[in-house]
Amino acid sequence: MSLLNTKGPIRDFLITLGFMTRIGPVMEIEAADLARTVKWMPLTGAVLGALIALPFYLGLFAGKFWLQAWLTVAASIYLTRGLHFDGIADIADGAGPYPDPERFWKIIKDSRCGVFGVLAAVLAVSGQILGFYYLYSACSYGAVIWVFTLGRLGNAAFGRLALHLARPGQGVLTMKGTDCFSLLCGLATVVIAGMFGVSSSTQILGFLISGAALFFLYRLAVKMKGANGDFLGAALVLTEISALLAFAALN
Repeated sequence: MSLLNTKGPIRDFLITLGFMTRIGPVMEIEAADLARTVKWMPLTGAVLGALIALPFYLGLFAGKFWLQAWLTVAASIYLTRGLHFDGIADIADGAGPYPDPERFWKIIKDSRCGVFGVLAAVLAVSGQILGFYYLYSACSYGAVIWVFTLGRLGNAAFGRLALHLARPGQGVLTMKGTDCFSLLCGLATVVIAGMFGVSSSTQILGFLISGAALFFLYRLAVKMKGANGDFLGAALVLTEISALLAFAALN
């Protein structure tokens, strides 16, 4: 209990784990705490990926790669409360029919999901299932951890890129923590995870595809004159898909 009440890196990591997943403890936090979660986001992704991949590594549904892939995405959605897929669905709803800023943000605030949001969610989920199929068919369980790790670095990197566009809300509290030190800590976590999970060429290609995806999302934020937590969620999903595409392209 003392670890939860004492300020320090362990508490900050547990805050990140509880904020971004169902795995960590539920804790009372202040606005300033969210800024300190950035450096721990990729490590949180590593814990999430390891927890999901472990049963399959131990032989659960061995050889049934489609089922393993589907369960991986389902577990990811459940353990993250679907937070990031909600973001990409909201962004697609806003950008699809009405690409002007006023209507975009009006739609973003609407809790209902339209056809563009449904299509984006379906494409994202099916794309991840396809990607994880190739990872499991190659018995590359370490790559699963790398995918979730890189996804959270993408979240943090977009926060830094679009910080000057941040709109009021919970998202900006996280974006304010995207300093160079936090991003370097996250990058180091991703590189180390990649060393044990994928080849160096896969890592490089993953960074390149992720960069292109984040730039596309950033251009949309510029056009819509703002970025919020939905953009951060979309950045995470797009970066995970980018990592999966990089692995499938080279393996």
